[in-house]
Amino acid sequence: MDLNIKELDDKVGQRLREQAEAAGLSVQQFLRNELTRIASRLSPAELTNGRRPMNRLEFEAIREELRKIDAS
Repeated sequence: MDLNIKELDDKVGQRLREQAEAAGLSVQQFLRNELTRIASRLSPAELTNGRRPMNRLEFEAIREELRKIDAS
């Protein structure tokens, strides 16, 4: 797949060049590595999809368990 990113802020481009140079990579290889890393993780939306917020009782139960762990 080929990507073309338009209207990237100059400061962002400069920062990416600096990071690539520090890693000893071309900007293209640096971005390939970063995009591969990003794609390998679940997004925030994927992490929360189908989950409901924790209710107060569940929160307090977890808090109490942590207190017990800290006390031991």
